[in-house]
Amino acid sequence: MPITRAEKEVLLKEYVEELNSSQAVFYATCAGLTVAQMRKVRTALRQDHADLEVLRNALFVLAGKQTGRETVAKAVQGPTLAIFCKGDPTSPAKTLAALGRDVEALKVYGGALGDRVLSAEDVSSLATLPGRDVLVAQVLAGLQAPISGLVGVLNGIISSLAYVLQARVDQLQGSASSEAA
Repeated sequence: MPITRAEKEVLLKEYVEELNSSQAVFYATCAGLTVAQMRKVRTALRQDHADLEVLRNALFVLAGKQTGRETVAKAVQGPTLAIFCKGDPTSPAKTLAALGRDVEALKVYGGALGDRVLSAEDVSSLATLPGRDVLVAQVLAGLQAPISGLVGVLNGIISSLAYVLQARVDQLQGSASSEAA
């Protein structure tokens, strides 16, 4: 359905804003999706702080040129859903992988992470990664382990010293009481 020049300018501005504010963009085919399936996909992705748009490819390529991400925008092929990830990109990737198993018409064929173009395999491997919060927790646990080990060793040394000193005090008290008797 043709749109007016003013509507095209508004769409172009939206695409530029979405590209500038997104950490990642995933591309999926939208041919064959029913309205109910589209609603299901949109609702699931909204929970992951991701926006879903049916693209006008020529306008998206123009938006890519304006943002300096031409290679990212040129990866679009045919009728496309663009999923713009505002936060952690692993969560929407996981959601897309799960939805792809339920909705046959939804096929992820690529995307972009920053300025790097991703293939379908890259997106599926991104879906297998743990989330950002889990990765941060794992790094912190790795950093904390040597420190807690050091604390344990130092605590053992101090405890041993305290036991030796207490034994000496007991020994001296025992010899002082035997001399007094």
